[in-house]
This record gives sequence, C-alpha cells and structure tokens, in this order.
Amino acid sequence: MTDVGLTPEHIDFYDRFCAFWKAPSGERVLDIIAPDASIHFTGAGFMSGTQYAAFMGETLAALEELVVTPMDCAGNGEMLYIAWEAAANIHGEKRTYRGVDRFRLKDGMAVEEHVIFDSAVLSPEGRGGIEQV
Repeated sequence: MTDVGLTPEHIDFYDRFCAFWKAPSGERVLDIIAPDASIHFTGAGFMSGTQYAAFMGETLAALEELVVTPMDCAGNGEMLYIAWEAAANIHGEKRTYRGVDRFRLKDGMAVEEHVIFDSAVLSPEGRGGIEQV
C-alpha cells in the first residue's frame, strides 16, 4: 500500500478490507459496509448494503476458488480507492481479472461503493481475463 492522500480512517478501512478478503462471507460484508449504503456493482445495478451482503453471499458460493488480492489504495477526502486482483474458476476455467472499488467513508464504514471491473470475464463467452493478454 502506498501512502497517497491516506488518512487514518482510510488506512483502517483498507486493513479491514484486506482482512475481509482473507475470510470473505456475505455476513462479514456488514463489517465494512453500512446496511443503508448505496452499492453500485458492475453488471448488477444498485443495491443497499444489506442487499449487497446477501448478493455477496450468493456470489461467493457461485465463484469456485475465488481469491481477491487487494493491491494498492489511494485516498482523496472521504473517498478511498482500492485496486484489487481476483482469480476464480469461472465456467470451468481459471480466470484472473482486476478492478477498483471506490468507497465513500463515514465514521469508518463505507456508505457508498462503486465496484468497477469488466464483468464480461464472468460470462461463459466473455474474455478469459488478464492472463490472456
């Protein structure tokens, strides 16, 4: 992690985000995301933090061997940007892809999140991921 505009709140949230991905679950989403947060997820529209927890529970169960590795972050005021890499078995093949989560933080919790990545990697006919460059 580079120290680019990071506040103590950013650093704390990034550490908790990393801890979440070491043992992810739908229930644990609410350790970092406020229940009434506004979540914007590529390919899945808009949902609340509570709906996102249920969505992530289903997503984690559906993606075999999912590993998400936080790579870096940067802050700007109440905003925190986390770059990550994910790898999973998707439609019978290992795919690796990258994305960025943009969080708006308030009192240590995300009250808004935009999850940004090319969701075509999740479709059967989609791109295989970054390893097929």
